[in-house]
Amino acid sequence: MYPQYSPPTPPTPQSLEDEIEALEDYKKELEDEKASIEQEISDVEARIKELRAMLEKGGKPPGQ
Repeated sequence: MYPQYSPPTPPTPQSLEDEIEALEDYKKELEDEKASIEQEISDVEARIKELRAMLEKGGKPPGQ
C-alpha cells in the first residue's frame, strides 16, 4: 500500500575534505527524508482522526 522505505546510501570518501563534504550532503538528504516521513505521519494521523470521528457518529466511509 505504501512505498517501501530505502534510506540514502552513505558516501565513500576519498580524503578528509571529501568525507566532510559527502557527509554534509548525506545529512541534508537524511533531513529531507525525515521531513517527508514526518509529513506522511501527520497525514496518517489526520486520517485516523477523521475515521474515528466518523466511527463515533456511527457513519460509514463515503461510497459505502
